[in-house]
Amino acid sequence: MNRWTPLAVLVTTLAIGAVLMTTTELPTSQAEDPKPEYVGVKACKACHFKQHKTFLKTKLAKSYEHLKPGVSAERKKASGLDVDKDYTKDPKCLKCHTTAYGEHSGFPALVEGKEWTKEEKARAELHAGVNCEACHGPHSLVIPHKKKHKDYKRADIVKLGAFAPTKPENCDHCHVKECPTMPEDYTFSFEETKMSDKLHAHKKLKKEH
Repeated sequence: MNRWTPLAVLVTTLAIGAVLMTTTELPTSQAEDPKPEYVGVKACKACHFKQHKTFLKTKLAKSYEHLKPGVSAERKKASGLDVDKDYTKDPKCLKCHTTAYGEHSGFPALVEGKEWTKEEKARAELHAGVNCEACHGPHSLVIPHKKKHKDYKRADIVKLGAFAPTKPENCDHCHVKECPTMPEDYTFSFEETKMSDKLHAHKKLKKEH
């Protein structure tokens, strides 16, 4: 006697379908893992107060200001630049005078004929200048991880977006003679610069990670 009634067949089919739907949805949920984002220099202040305070006095922190009309007039004159021009509207300058220019959470790219949205204007203010994350990577995921895991491993924060340690390639693309204000004999030494006061005060880690 056949025990597979129409009702039993229907129930079995629905059960199999539910299982298939559950398994096929897994890759989608995995693809929605949060991406590292740039959060701005103020987010670093809470844990790195001394570094933050000294960083604000550096040329890197003030690099965006030098693009404004009338600022750094003597250097611009010596380089044959128009002192009264607003170089904050020049993408060639912005890529090295801002943080994460054109990236989804960095300084917004300039697009001819397109006005910035309110959100983009906020990002422009947040990432004007060459800030901490330009050298250390986006920290939206790194900061909460380090707070939760005091014994964090360097490899873990690298996976979350950090540049740890900072490497020459994080700096070299801007320290070239492409900028007209660079002197003819300009050279850049990553090894000499990375631990210098040109960046910020340096504090020895209490322990290696």
